[in-house]
Amino acid sequence: MTDHDQLQRQLGDRYQLKRELGRGGMGAVFLARERALDRLVALKVLPPAFAADPSLRDRFLRESRTAASFSHPNIVPVYAVEEHDDVLAFAMGYVEGESLAERVRRSGPLTARDAVRLMHDVAYALAYAHGRGTVHRDIKPDNIMLDRATNRALVMDFGVARRSDVAPARDGLTRAGEIVGTPEYMSPEQASGDVIDGRSDVYSLGLVMWYALTGRTAMGGDSAPRILMRQLTETLPSIGTMRSDLPPALIDAVDRCLAKDPAARFADASALATALDDAELASPEIPLPIRLLSRELMLLSVALPFSVLLGAAMFARVVERQFQTIDPLVPAVVIVAVLLARLGLALGDAARLQRLGFDAATVDRGLRAEMDEAASAREAGRLDPELRRDRRASLRTAVVMLVIGVVSVVGAFALRDEVRPNEYRSGPLGLALLFNGLACCGVGFVLILRDPRRMPLAERLSRAFWLRRPGQWLLRRAMAREARRLSAATPSNPGAPRSGVRAASRSPAAGVTAASPATPDRLAALEHRVRALESWRSTLDAEQPDETR
Repeated sequence: MTDHDQLQRQLGDRYQLKRELGRGGMGAVFLARERALDRLVALKVLPPAFAADPSLRDRFLRESRTAASFSHPNIVPVYAVEEHDDVLAFAMGYVEGESLAERVRRSGPLTARDAVRLMHDVAYALAYAHGRGTVHRDIKPDNIMLDRATNRALVMDFGVARRSDVAPARDGLTRAGEIVGTPEYMSPEQASGDVIDGRSDVYSLGLVMWYALTGRTAMGGDSAPRILMRQLTETLPSIGTMRSDLPPALIDAVDRCLAKDPAARFADASALATALDDAELASPEIPLPIRLLSRELMLLSVALPFSVLLGAAMFARVVERQFQTIDPLVPAVVIVAVLLARLGLALGDAARLQRLGFDAATVDRGLRAEMDEAASAREAGRLDPELRRDRRASLRTAVVMLVIGVVSVVGAFALRDEVRPNEYRSGPLGLALLFNGLACCGVGFVLILRDPRRMPLAERLSRAFWLRRPGQWLLRRAMAREARRLSAATPSNPGAPRSGVRAASRSPAAGVTAASPATPDRLAALEHRVRALESWRSTLDAEQPDETR
């Protein structure tokens, strides 16, 4: 009988097992449906050593009940503890998503923005637990889940935590520590068997952030004793030496978490969360309208110079022929006209942002933040070994395509016949070889030039134009014209702001996070509605007898 079948027989009255989600040193995790409440849960079955040892069993049950009392949005809840003769398990909330370890293995190191959000969420979860006297003791990438819908980080496995006011015993509980803790993410004091507090989890979180930002384990080794020795003696270099794109405040936070001396770390996770808040690292979301404008401007940054060069080349050809024909100018004029129309539409989108309440400074910050996100993603990609392997495979493919392309073009030239000077005729085979050769060369050049770890040409040109005076002048001019139009169309109202941009700039929430602030017309209508409600309330008060007031 398999483990699945045996567990289904023992717990079948309460749970319907679906499938196994994972297996490790701390046992197996199954996806199950709780029959009574008809909900999905993650059922973690602990190793037989927990069920066989009475002292371990009692302590686990006691600490699991403590964890079950937790209620925090960044902690996977423990619903119930299942205790049978030879089975010890607990049911947790099922998170639709993946663990941090799976995310990094799938898509490489996190960007600075995602790393800040992760550290912030985990710090708040640990602060909640530390405030209730509980130390997790096994913070690691596999125990941090990322919700697929919200990208929120949730800490799991609080069911194997320890009260921080309980000293480690020498009657076998140290052995439990070895089982519960993961050497690669243990603090020095936990590795040496000393009394631990919340600062131990802070150290582990620092190692988790190192993994999240670099894609590799900081304290690895070929054996547990060797890893524990490294935890006790080896000091890691600053994370800033690995990632040059990280904000200084984030570098300082991670480095401080990794201090060997607990006194040099944050006092607890609450202090870490406060430091992240004070540094304002959790940058606000970039509104979708600004993101769309950024993509359009980036496209124009490449297309407009190309069209100008094409037009100049065609005009030079017409001049060379002494204006005997203007046919070469026709496609160039059409392309330039289309792109100028696109530019006008893009400036119209900027004016529409003015109507939504975004000012020019907010749009500029949003454009810069959009490009900074891309830069952070590239920096993370440089540390991703899988991305490096993919890049090498792309280069090999590019070389093959270029060779095929050159051979095809040479073959096409060899098959053509000269009809008159500088005019040739080619058969179907020659044309097929020519088109195939040009296509293969084009693909090869794209594969060589398109490196996800380097800034693309569109972004370079966009930074050089739209983030500097010429582009900023165009955007500000379009938005200022719209602001004047709105101001002229809005009736004077002393109680309402004159324009959406002024309303947004006065609001404390204004900035990149602004979405759709109320327009002056809506504010005026709202004030009229409030006055009507106040008048109606006064009428009701006047109609009520004095004794009911």
